[in-house]
Amino acid sequence: MTKKIIWVVMSCLMLVSLILTSCDSQEDEGSVAQQESGEVVITTTETGGSEETSTSENGQTTTTSDEPQYGGALIVAAVGDVTFFDPKDWVGGGITLDLTNQRLWDGDWSKGPAGGYGTNETDWASSYDVRAHKMGYLAESITFVVDDDGINGHIIYKIRPGINWYVSPYSEASQLVGGREVTADDVVYSLTRVTTDTTANIYRSNPALRDAIIEKTAPDEVTVTVPVERLLEAGKRFGDSTFPVPQEVIDTFGDMKDWENNVGTGPFMLKDYVTGSAAVLVRNPNYWMTDPVGPGEGNKLPYLDEVRWQIIPDASTRLAGLRAGKIDTLTDIPYEDAKQLDINTAGQGLMNRELAKITLKPIYMRTDKEPFNDVRVRRAMMMATDFNTIEEGLYDNTGNILTWPYDYTPAYKDLYLSLDDPDCPDSVKELYVYNPEKAKELLAEAGYPDGFKTDLILINTEVDYYSIVKDQWAKVGIDLNLQVVEIGQQTNIQVSKSHEQLITAATGPPSVWPMLIVLTGEGWQNSSIIDDPIINEAAAEIGFKAITDEKGAMQDTRELMKHVLDQAYVIPAASYPTYCYWWPWIKNYSGERSIGYFWVQSWPQYIWVDQQLKDSMK
Repeated sequence: MTKKIIWVVMSCLMLVSLILTSCDSQEDEGSVAQQESGEVVITTTETGGSEETSTSENGQTTTTSDEPQYGGALIVAAVGDVTFFDPKDWVGGGITLDLTNQRLWDGDWSKGPAGGYGTNETDWASSYDVRAHKMGYLAESITFVVDDDGINGHIIYKIRPGINWYVSPYSEASQLVGGREVTADDVVYSLTRVTTDTTANIYRSNPALRDAIIEKTAPDEVTVTVPVERLLEAGKRFGDSTFPVPQEVIDTFGDMKDWENNVGTGPFMLKDYVTGSAAVLVRNPNYWMTDPVGPGEGNKLPYLDEVRWQIIPDASTRLAGLRAGKIDTLTDIPYEDAKQLDINTAGQGLMNRELAKITLKPIYMRTDKEPFNDVRVRRAMMMATDFNTIEEGLYDNTGNILTWPYDYTPAYKDLYLSLDDPDCPDSVKELYVYNPEKAKELLAEAGYPDGFKTDLILINTEVDYYSIVKDQWAKVGIDLNLQVVEIGQQTNIQVSKSHEQLITAATGPPSVWPMLIVLTGEGWQNSSIIDDPIINEAAAEIGFKAITDEKGAMQDTRELMKHVLDQAYVIPAASYPTYCYWWPWIKNYSGERSIGYFWVQSWPQYIWVDQQLKDSMK
């Protein structure tokens, strides 16, 4: 069987350009060379201190050098407890996992602001998976191949040599591993584990990957074989959502659910974790990566001695800690809280930037059950919701109301269908215009002239928003009961699809667009249980096309949205801007939110603390 190489991702120490998912049409995708063999290689370029003057609150001016300093601690606030230390349980937003463990590939820090020394090809303000902005981590290169008959596709990972599992004095499990080198066998074991362990997130959310063939094909090479229509999905899940682990730890301890059993290759190692209090991580002295750009280019990473995630559920307490300088940086600050910090002037010497807009979780519904299997009922629910009044009242017209399945993001603008676009169907536009009279007519046509009662499963932080929706729906006869549960319980309900009627559920960032996971399939992300032949057919074509023609695939996705939105499968929530604030003694930082796909919080490995400036501002 002959094969055709359709994409190759090459890595040279710190830099690599990588496959899979969207890039903005205006963004530089690097220099592309087409070789006679059909091999496509994307090459990337590096960017290459000075002194800066900072003024503290007391008016004293302190001159600090751009030359990075080793030592010090970064204190960051976490909203809730760490929910997993075992990589197989990862569902995004790893907090500690993104610092202790690493994926096969991830985002390239240097392609963003990088403290003023990056290329600014992206802003890393949200979760992006843009081809030209990726680099190899545990994988030195990634090659995508499709058989000539078009039936199967293959992903070939060449494992980077010279990376070792860390040895921590706080972890018996790491001492068991003994700091040995990461091998292709580790990768085979880890990929197999997440597709065969019934408790693993990938097993539960991506059932189509359970039959993937994962094998060691050379001493430093791992090959994954899947049906070609699953090639994109496999690339994302195995590359971006899997953290390789050493098998002997699992064989000995059963899993890594205990923080002391976590073993990785990341820049930091867990020193301590106290539920409801803090997670403390210390520098991995044998970390393999170096600083890619700026005055510290080539320096051994990380610079910090310690990262402390303080668990502070209360928003006002987090803001108070930031103001007092007890917290060095705080991200995802909602619009209403950011106003207290003076958004325009960043008072008290704080630095700030606007991040991507976010939204509360939208309402998913059981479209396989009455009454939600009737499109007239779903459209009535949309028209009974006054999106504009909610957005104006809560967010001062700073957000969007068309937010599902994608909110507007510059990097993915080619897939976004705006209500202002001339080709947006009138039948879609009318769904976002408050019209209780039309809603009543549709309910009557569907056999519910007096409306109906229904339950919405949600968490406490969503009650205020959906209480507004409850009042609005009552005017058309829809009696909405708010069933408040803990977030862990809600997550379990979503994953098991055990909700009977309505549930607020996470949608995922725009970077998941090629897989259309909230619109198709048996995965838990499809919480409205959508099984639409038009969407199913388009999804297969879009997923394959995205491998070689990202822009074209995004345009096809935008065209599909005309049908998807018209069906009203989900009731969206209005989005609003969020902000990141940090003290100026945190250097080499530009408010980055996620260095790669799905809220990758690996940025602390690049930043350093200017202790002199910090002391002068205290």
